Amino acid sequence: MIQPDPKDHGPDGFNHHDWDADGDLDVLVNFEEGGYSRLYFNPGKDRIRELWTDYIQLERHGKCEDSGIGDLDADGEIDYIANGGHVYFNPGEKDLREAKKWIKMTLFQSEARTPVVSDVDGDGLNDLIVGAKAWYRQPIENKHDATQWKRYELGEADWPMSCFINDIDGDGDDDIIVQERKNQGTFYYENPGQEKVSEPWPVTMIDAEKNGMFMALGDVDGDGRLDLVKASGLGAVHIYLRTNDMGAPVYKKIEVPPPAQPGNVKVKPKPKGVAILELNGDPTHPEIAIIPEYEAQLWYLTMSGDGISPKDWTNTLMDMPSPESRKKMDNAFLVDLDGDGDLDIATTEENGGWGVIWFENPAKN
Repeated sequence: MIQPDPKDHGPDGFNHHDWDADGDLDVLVNFEEGGYSRLYFNPGKDRIRELWTDYIQLERHGKCEDSGIGDLDADGEIDYIANGGHVYFNPGEKDLREAKKWIKMTLFQSEARTPVVSDVDGDGLNDLIVGAKAWYRQPIENKHDATQWKRYELGEADWPMSCFINDIDGDGDDDIIVQERKNQGTFYYENPGQEKVSEPWPVTMIDAEKNGMFMALGDVDGDGRLDLVKASGLGAVHIYLRTNDMGAPVYKKIEVPPPAQPGNVKVKPKPKGVAILELNGDPTHPEIAIIPEYEAQLWYLTMSGDGISPKDWTNTLMDMPSPESRKKMDNAFLVDLDGDGDLDIATTEENGGWGVIWFENPAKN
């Protein structure tokens, strides 16, 4: 546990980076109901399993569902974005621990989930993608002035859960892959090229199913292609095995039902967070870790055979303490918090008091 949340301030976003340049990873978390964000400094390997009590709290931003990080003023420092529209510029190592030195720039007040930092227009400067439906161009000068950031529309995304940058069609430029929960489903914006980058981008549908939760990208079957894994809001884990190398992606979809839960779990498990990581010693066939939304035990999927049938996937419960007390967890974030060379799983728990927590990967010590 990094920090508990006894007053239900609702931690709801997780970012990691070595902000203080001491060789280990720090954590920046937004609190949805609390309306603030905190940067927690890693206490080091000897105290990593203790509560993280060294932190700064940035200027309040109001209710915040999501957050992101990236260098948005080209100074080499990693900045922070809360709720899409509130950008906090990192003052640099000297003033890092002075919260008031983090310059806050507000582009807009409304909520925009899944902020992503990427060079959209190819000019060498990072831009800001917000709500999986628009992007702001980083200006050449006066980078901390919100009026200098011009907005361009991408398309429609009502309730985005995940947003990734990847050249999914293999044509040499970055596309934007979106998992949307309410209406649009799973799709990607195809990069139209530099001459049309400021116009709305063409949309290619991957799966129109609604109610999906978080999604992960990675090669799960060892064929070198980028697969997709989605936590379906209908109860199953959806695995999309890519079957072609170039052009619009073609997938084989497999639906894997959740496992039976321990006796102290009284609810039907609903997958929410998902991550692809190595747990069994075979990096060519990584596992798929699942975080349930409500009061259930985490589990992971292991592939056997060619993976094209639900029977090729085995569910294994993860032995985590008190699953019935975790009321509402979020996505699975992969990060080597203890610095032992393997990826641990971090998440936020909003309503049961657990707060900001992480699960240590047992593969190494």
